[in-house]
Amino acid sequence: MAKNYNLIKLGDAIAQIFKEEKLDEKYSVFAIRNGWEGIVGKTIAKHTSQINYLNGLLYVSIDSPVVRNELSYAKDDIIQKVNHFCGKKLVKELILK
Repeated sequence: MAKNYNLIKLGDAIAQIFKEEKLDEKYSVFAIRNGWEGIVGKTIAKHTSQINYLNGLLYVSIDSPVVRNELSYAKDDIIQKVNHFCGKKLVKELILK
């Protein structure tokens, strides 16, 4: 008699845990912080002092008013680049501080 175990693949179990605990989101934010220079370029990254994420909003602190003003015109492009970098639509709005 064969026993029927509810077996799932390890990768599926890990993916489910990541989703339930929102670890995939936390990992994506970590990846954005580490890959910020590759996403926006060296000059902008140099003037970025802090990156935070909450509920679809990416908060980026810029230490230069000139760079902040430049970025305000490129918000949609940056959101698209960040989402492409993450492989999913994580960021809905970019808030520059």
